[in-house]
Amino acid sequence: MKRLRELGLKVGGLAPGPHNSIADVAGVGVGHAATEGEGLCCGITAILPYGLGVKERRLYIGHWVADGGSPLTALQVLEDFGVFSSPIVLAPPAAMGKFYEGLLGYGLGRDAGLDLDTGWPPLIAGVDDLNPPALVYRAAAEVQLRAALQSAGIGEVQEGNVGIGRGLGAFGLKGGVGTASRRCGDYTVGALVAVGGGSRLWADGYPLDLWAKLPRETKPGACAAVLATDAPLLPQQLDRLAGRAALGLARAGLLDSATRQGAVLAFSTVGQAGEGVTAQTSVLGEEGLPPLFRAGAEAGEEAVLNALLAAQPARVGELELDVLRPEPWAEALRRLQQERGW
Repeated sequence: MKRLRELGLKVGGLAPGPHNSIADVAGVGVGHAATEGEGLCCGITAILPYGLGVKERRLYIGHWVADGGSPLTALQVLEDFGVFSSPIVLAPPAAMGKFYEGLLGYGLGRDAGLDLDTGWPPLIAGVDDLNPPALVYRAAAEVQLRAALQSAGIGEVQEGNVGIGRGLGAFGLKGGVGTASRRCGDYTVGALVAVGGGSRLWADGYPLDLWAKLPRETKPGACAAVLATDAPLLPQQLDRLAGRAALGLARAGLLDSATRQGAVLAFSTVGQAGEGVTAQTSVLGEEGLPPLFRAGAEAGEEAVLNALLAAQPARVGELELDVLRPEPWAEALRRLQQERGW
């Protein structure tokens, strides 16, 4: 398993954070859990916007969705108020109801009142995978949600065939979960992407030309991304950050004309209110947004490639999926980037 930068390659000109992951944004953790069952290669991923020990925290959030809709819970609150306090869970649509109930229990365990500061409403993004929905529904259980939440740590984030990435196919290959980050002055932007779908893969503007020889039936055309930043942004600004990150996914070829479901969530870890949190008193001005937009696009694009490089061959449903190998495109891209002076 390699990451893009271990091949001597990169995307864009901004520097990554120390782990080159979404967890470079202080307080953010990622946990994965497998959904076990006969004939299944499935799982869920949970993103914690702050530590499990924090009881109350309401944060700003924005979103972008393909075609104006997505299997996304809490959409009305996101659109009306632009706030959330729940963990963000990426799960197959057939399992969303069970994990919604699990997140309700998680929130009630923190506060019997269950309000906007302590986990209401549960936030789940459905990511369609290659597993039979009936099998996914029968195998999904709250214990998997608890395992994902408890395993969420700070620092290194697992990639490839983990969590929601277990059941994904992308570009005719094994898809998965990938992450990356960018430093932008005093701020960090981190991205985690569930890589599923896509027709033609690109790496930093270089076409890999895999599409002509790979099976097209491997892609249900569904993907999702979560961005975190410690920049003080309002919901409308986070909407725009999510939209610019979607451009990075499109540049890699993940979002294309065949995409059926695509969602990007972007949140700021600068708290509005809650235990140990001072009310937000400053907001980044318009002049500070373009570098963050660039950071979101670069991190999203690199996360797609990291996911594919980390993936392992697997059988999902009826398909045997191979993985992205760095030869010969990595050497060609390395020469191209050297010619550009990168």
